[in-house]
Amino acid sequence: AMTADVPLVTNPRRRQVIQVVVVLVCLAMAHRSALLFHLEAAAGVLCLASLATLVVCARLGWRHALLGVAGLAVLSVPAVFSHNDPILATTVLTVAALGLGLSARWQLKPAYWFLVVTLCILITKSPLPVVPSAGEALRLALALLSAGGVATLLQSRLLPPLQKARDQLTFAVAHSWRRCVAHGVMLAAAVVVSTPIALQHHWHTTGLWLIVTPFLVLQPFVRESWAVALHRSLGTLAGVLLVVVLALALPHSVPLVLPAIAAAVITVVIAAKQGHRTLMLTALTATIVLFNSNHNDLLLMADKRVLASALGIAIALSIMAIAHPIEQRFSRCARSGSTAP
Repeated sequence: AMTADVPLVTNPRRRQVIQVVVVLVCLAMAHRSALLFHLEAAAGVLCLASLATLVVCARLGWRHALLGVAGLAVLSVPAVFSHNDPILATTVLTVAALGLGLSARWQLKPAYWFLVVTLCILITKSPLPVVPSAGEALRLALALLSAGGVATLLQSRLLPPLQKARDQLTFAVAHSWRRCVAHGVMLAAAVVVSTPIALQHHWHTTGLWLIVTPFLVLQPFVRESWAVALHRSLGTLAGVLLVVVLALALPHSVPLVLPAIAAAVITVVIAAKQGHRTLMLTALTATIVLFNSNHNDLLLMADKRVLASALGIAIALSIMAIAHPIEQRFSRCARSGSTAP
């Protein structure tokens, strides 16, 4: 095992300090990977991929982290060729949506969701030219693997899970295959609606928020999605307010990468401790906005993020409204079947 013979750090405060150091080192290594593979414009994407891998590794273990970043690297190749191709982009995200839906069988979706954010960035705001070469796409895939691999190695070696966390990594079955397939279909339906809108109108980062929002709002049980939609709204608004405060308070001489790194550290710490969804979304919102903005468009980016998220929530709620009576019907059939002689 990757964590064999590694002394466990049990002091909570010391673990938090080490976690912060791991995040900072991983971000630095991701930026270094961008330079090494001559993909300077992809530094922000590689940093987000590194953070996403850290979240998966902290919550699910190193095997799932490597599996997730490998899947991201494979899908990144068609993703960067789909910038002006809504059909290809929708196909790529539909595959990701179905896979994410099936992962709900073992309650893995909350950890893998961040990787989908990175994939959506590659589609809506690719760091490569509009028509990239095969070599550029391959280099990006290798850079993603490099950044994710380093993050997995550092997280698993320096912060192996405690015994209590190991006991929780049994991945017991939480939902039936039928429900998970239905959940994947709901996510895919949202992709089919949101992706063409985002690409045909050239919304770029705004399109990212539109596409990503239903991935988080929609849940295997429709009744759970209402509470998640509320948390999503609160987290988005809080994150945008935080960005607005930073935009007004930070002098232009301070690079946005500094508060972006601080927000990234907070995001990973909250995710590793499995903190409240609203708090994690607040930090995550600020992280993504800061990594994809500059001082001149920071306020505009935050404003567009609210509008796009509101539209994404509306799409998710519409799908939920359609799915709710279907779910109730299946539940009644299941109950009647279980009570039949």
